Amino acid sequence: MPLRFAKYHGLGNDFVVVEGPLMDAGRARRLCDRRRGIGADGVLTVLPPRAGGAAYMHIYNSDGSVAAMCGNGVRCVARWLAERRGLWGELTIETDAGPRRCTVHRDADGSFESVSVEMGPARLEGPQDFTVGEELLHSLRVNMGNPHAVFFDAATRQRAESVGPTVEASVPGGVNAGFASPRDGGLDLVVWERGAGLTDACGTGACAAAVAAVSTGQLPAGRPLEVRLPGGPLSITVSPDLARVAMRGPAARVFEGETDL
Repeated sequence: MPLRFAKYHGLGNDFVVVEGPLMDAGRARRLCDRRRGIGADGVLTVLPPRAGGAAYMHIYNSDGSVAAMCGNGVRCVARWLAERRGLWGELTIETDAGPRRCTVHRDADGSFESVSVEMGPARLEGPQDFTVGEELLHSLRVNMGNPHAVFFDAATRQRAESVGPTVEASVPGGVNAGFASPRDGGLDLVVWERGAGLTDACGTGACAAAVAAVSTGQLPAGRPLEVRLPGGPLSITVSPDLARVAMRGPAARVFEGETDL
């Protein structure tokens, strides 16, 4: 049966967005194939809410694995809901990591501007060392509804690509590996994403890196921090007690279509 879809991205972290019913993992992998499919870092399925929200978001990574939460993805679904169902302003999107309260902002002429998301509390899971070849790497583990290992290291694609796969595979179930360089007012970040590989942006990774920098005293709490990713910047605010992490950033609609994949 032909599948109607929309292609979205958040700072280059791209998704196929579809309305339910939920497909199987094999079809999701085919859709994400960049040479034989549509091409994406994941498939976001919009399903009926389970607990009173606007919708429930299911996330397939490009390898067919399931993610509990995706920061860039939730912004894309929020824009989809605003434009398809008229849900501008505040709405709640349910995820397997819990509900996420979003606000879809418009600019002066009423067009889409950005999405802010209450990402919930961060959970510090402590330091963890990883051995990659002959190198011992030190990370701070942060959970944002999904697992992250934050390394205060060179924030380059080369570093993430050379180290990330080993880090991901070192943890049962996998882990996202973020390479962060704090600077005045924020940090630079490159993320090797669990189940998708090197991405232009990772919303939960930006939150995790900001939390790690705040908790170690490298950046201030309670004010917006600019997290610069290869695809562009996100604004992240971390409360002093880490109980509230807020994210604001763009979500772009690229095209819509129909596929027999």
